[in-house]
This record gives sequence, C-alpha cells and structure tokens, in this order.
Amino acid sequence: MKKKILVLLVMVLACSALFAQITREEAESIAIRDSGVNSENILSMRSRLDWEDGERIYDIEFYADGVEYDYEIALSDGTVLSFDSEAERLRGSEGLSGISRDEAVQIALENAGFTDSDVSNLRRESDRDDGIIVYEINFRNGDFNYEYEISDSGEILSYSMEKRGRNRVSRDVAVIERSEAEGIISSYLPEGVSFSRLERDYDDGRYSYEASAYSDGIEYEVEIDAVTGELTSYQEEVERWR
Repeated sequence: MKKKILVLLVMVLACSALFAQITREEAESIAIRDSGVNSENILSMRSRLDWEDGERIYDIEFYADGVEYDYEIALSDGTVLSFDSEAERLRGSEGLSGISRDEAVQIALENAGFTDSDVSNLRRESDRDDGIIVYEINFRNGDFNYEYEISDSGEILSYSMEKRGRNRVSRDVAVIERSEAEGIISSYLPEGVSFSRLERDYDDGRYSYEASAYSDGIEYEVEIDAVTGELTSYQEEVERWR
C-alpha cells in the first residue's frame, strides 16, 4: 500500500513539473531583472511564444537606455536560455520624451469615446517599426473589437473596429439596395470624403458592402451588413504608416 502511495506521489510530482509554466509577465520580469535595466526606462517591449530546439520558449525583445535586448526564456521554469544586447538608437525617440504606454491607452480610449470602465479585454503592447516606437492597444466594447497603433509622439497611426459573432444567412436573402448602402457608408466617413470603391460581397455565409476612401493622407475602409445595414468594420490608417 505504501509503495502504491509513493508511486502515485512521484507521478503527481512529475505531472506538476511537466505542466508547470511561467506566464508572459513573469518571463518579461525575468529578462528585465537579468538585464539590470530599470523598468521605467523601457521604451519598447515585445514578447511572444515560440519553439527552440523542441522546447517552448518566450522570445522577448525590449529597448532601453540606447540598447536593444533579446532574450529567450524557457516556458517551463523561467531559465534564461539565450541573451543578446546591441546598442541602437531609435529614430524620433530622445530618452524618455515620448508618451508612456498608459498615456497611449488613454488616447485610444478617448478617440473611441470610452473610459476604462466601458471596455474589457484591454491589452497594451509596445513595438518598434522602422525605428519608431509604436504602442498597440486592443480592447472590446459590446460586440466590437477595437485596435489602435499609436506612435510615442501620441499620433494615431491606425485605428480599426470590427463586429464579432455575425450570423450567417442564405444566398437568397433580401439585401439593401446599392444606393441605400452608399448613404449608410457615407454617414461613417468624415464630411467631404467620398469613397472610391464600393463592392457587394458574399463570404462565409454573410452579405456585405465594402467601401474604400482616401483623403488628406488617410485611407478609410468601411464595411456594413448588406442585409441589416449595420456597421461591421471600420478602419483608418495614415498612408505613410502603411
């Protein structure tokens, strides 16, 4: 009996060790601690799950004090598997003069017309693109997902919203007229902006009208449900950011 209990205990401990894993936040903290960098000086942080030699790892990259740091952290126990650092200046970033991640979140929320309490699934990440610090902000309100890309100068580089969980319809369902769709789509565009393309589409069991427009360096993409006329997707993107 004692032998069976001992075997069972060993199996439980083995399973616990097998399935134990650190979180993304813990992996980032391990990398920052190992680098000796003050977390307040970090301008850009990016982390993702990856595979390395058959082992699950966190691939972590961040930039602070004029240096780019790259880490590979074991998912299983937080071991630092590899480390690299390289001096690199970021275009348009002078020390800590740019906005913080929290300030970028507030810019996104204000643009969408929400407060912190209005949204859920709020995620914020920072990355570098073409030498520019970019904050990626994602959140949910009601049936819509919102995505923002904001530079460390506070400029909204791109913004999109998309409806979740649309119902499928049959091919013979009645759809709104093109002229009505034009009026609905125009109501979502800034005054004086006319769309250059309007298409009706049937994809994945759904009818939609999709339109594109361009004005003053900004590209617009609007999609509405061709049966109900409701907005299903909207996007703005600064042309030079594409």
